[in-house]
Amino acid sequence: MTTEATEAEPPLPLLLAGPILRRAEPRRVCVWLATSVPARFTVEICAVAADGLTPLGTGEARQVRLGRSLYVHLAVATPLGRAPGGASPGGDEMPSGRDMAPGGDMAPGGDMAPGGDIAFPTGELLGYDITVAPEDGPPHRLADLDRLDGATSIAYGHLPLPTFALAVPGDPLHLLHGSCRQLHGGGEDAFLAADGVLASHARDLANRPSALFLTGDQIYGDEVGGPLIGHLGRLARALVGPEDELSVPGLPALSSVAVYGRQQLATERACFTSTKAGNHLFSLGEFAAAYLVAWDERCWPASFPSFDEAVPEGAKPTGRGRRRRRRQYHAEVVQLEAARAALPAVRRVLANVPTYTCFDDHDVTDDWNLTWRWQERVRASPTGRRVVANALATFWAFQGWGNEPEAFDEAFVAAAARTAPPAGREADGTASDADRRYDDAMWSFDRWSYVAPTCPPTVVLDTRTQRAFDSDEGAARLIGPSELERVRELAIGAGVPELGNVVLVSAVPLFGLEVQERRQKFLAGKLGPYEIDFEAWHSALQGLVDLMGLLVDDLGLRRCVVLSGDVHYGLTVDASFEIDGRSLRVAQLVSSAIKHSGTLARTGVDVLGRLVRAEHERVGWEGPPEVGRAPGLVHRLLERPPNTDEWNDDGPVFLPPALAQRVDPDQRPTYRESRRYVRPEHGPGSAVVGESNIGLVTMSGDTVLHVVLGRSGGADDPHTTRIDLGLAPKS
Repeated sequence: MTTEATEAEPPLPLLLAGPILRRAEPRRVCVWLATSVPARFTVEICAVAADGLTPLGTGEARQVRLGRSLYVHLAVATPLGRAPGGASPGGDEMPSGRDMAPGGDMAPGGDMAPGGDIAFPTGELLGYDITVAPEDGPPHRLADLDRLDGATSIAYGHLPLPTFALAVPGDPLHLLHGSCRQLHGGGEDAFLAADGVLASHARDLANRPSALFLTGDQIYGDEVGGPLIGHLGRLARALVGPEDELSVPGLPALSSVAVYGRQQLATERACFTSTKAGNHLFSLGEFAAAYLVAWDERCWPASFPSFDEAVPEGAKPTGRGRRRRRRQYHAEVVQLEAARAALPAVRRVLANVPTYTCFDDHDVTDDWNLTWRWQERVRASPTGRRVVANALATFWAFQGWGNEPEAFDEAFVAAAARTAPPAGREADGTASDADRRYDDAMWSFDRWSYVAPTCPPTVVLDTRTQRAFDSDEGAARLIGPSELERVRELAIGAGVPELGNVVLVSAVPLFGLEVQERRQKFLAGKLGPYEIDFEAWHSALQGLVDLMGLLVDDLGLRRCVVLSGDVHYGLTVDASFEIDGRSLRVAQLVSSAIKHSGTLARTGVDVLGRLVRAEHERVGWEGPPEVGRAPGLVHRLLERPPNTDEWNDDGPVFLPPALAQRVDPDQRPTYRESRRYVRPEHGPGSAVVGESNIGLVTMSGDTVLHVVLGRSGGADDPHTTRIDLGLAPKS
């Protein structure tokens, strides 16, 4: 079934994207999808066994209209016999009279949760089917939507439906994690590796992942392939309406802007600092279209226009620049077609494992909130303010809503879910009240952090919107004091102090490659913060110390696991952080990029991983300690250009032990940090994985197994590392 679209706009399928399995726990299971027409969407959860399907629960979705032909839905299924409390309005019992399996019985199943509530069972294979009933047409189930047959099937093997399992508390926890998926980026899509893992363990619940964490840059709003940008604009107008291209104040009609022609608009009108913004997304419809093409090939064009069709003769650049642009365009077509070919695997993975996400900068724009000056300059720009609001509204609709539905109150949903895009500006040039409410609601929302229902709990951090800045263009503390307090409350509410363990998700690694952090800090001092991604946790040491204090002192933790992405390499770090003798052991697990890996970058990262020093240690003080040597010598020692553990006159000071010994501080260190880069168990491989990758994590007792599944040459290349958090760190 398709809906009519205006001339030159693509016809839209009924099901634009999904189903995507979102938050799943014993009391509720959330399923998300997007449709092109208003529809009643229900989901039915069942137990899957050799003798058939047993119904366990059902739920009806809340529907939110984002545009003329764009509706997003989140169904919250609850166990049969349980009141829907916390579910979306309208939850029904299982439709009567329908046999879910030939000869099957409709008697509801389910377990009893602590306290006597009926719950979905843990440690059992569960499946689900959906019903999508348009207002003006017959209902459709997964089979009717071509989601259960052939190459388009979202079910694994001979299973009749998409499936999942809720982990048993206390059993080994299996997770997938990854970040940075750029459709026209280099390398193969590592979702193919994740698809292989789920296919191999579809019925093997002892080893099947029970959660997927996507840790940022699920789309690249600032960097879109030239062959795709025109299609995204047409799709945006079909989804939202023709007014979408005129909805961003300060910009011309978006269809009038040439392919690769948006850099100046991004820089001068929006005040962004991305240097690869030639095809930057601007409107709500464009951001929404980017999500749809990231997740479903049915929203793609049948083919891409030739370079000469997309960039007519006479358009800039000309001469040698045009030849370079032609080569770029052709290379992007090749990578986009590779991304298209992987989309059946992407849809299958997202339908078969509970998925949790967080944003990083490219979900909005490169350098998002990098400095105080960046934030204030963009906020003051009507264009930049609107583009950020559009990115956050679509992040909520396509990602954030399913992470923790209860985090978003009616006022926020009403602001995000406008039935038409913002109108731009009034006739007198001022923003309308509705526009201001929309922008302000998106910019001011401060509850993006949340707890995912794993065991131990996973606390997903917002490291972008709640930063603290100590100077206009200095490095940001990635989490400011008020957000740190909220994270403390989330962790305490999840029982982290009693469990003594937690998984953290931070888009940026807490402990990355020290040599890379050192390089970034040095170059930022020479070139400025916007030329270098100068936003590691170690770039603003006060922020790192504050977070470590929360974990060690407030929560009393002695160990934790951190999942991160962002940096375009895979890595396992055995780290520790000590505060006045109280030590926190950290398994830092990095997986990046799912698809954004060029040949030269892969080679360079591999070489770096073979040459990098295996261990790194620093000692630190809350402020500059008194020193026994002459100040002139101290500064000569500390201000050498390669040394970025420099003296800080108004914040924490961290130094390598050898350098600390040379400057002879009078006070004992308050802090001690160590990192060990763990190499793969088999062979003398690099500690750093440069090809496309996704991480597979197993947590069992004190042991953390991290398999970075590299993907190249049509095959998986596993890099297996292991950390025992119960043992003293290896030296």
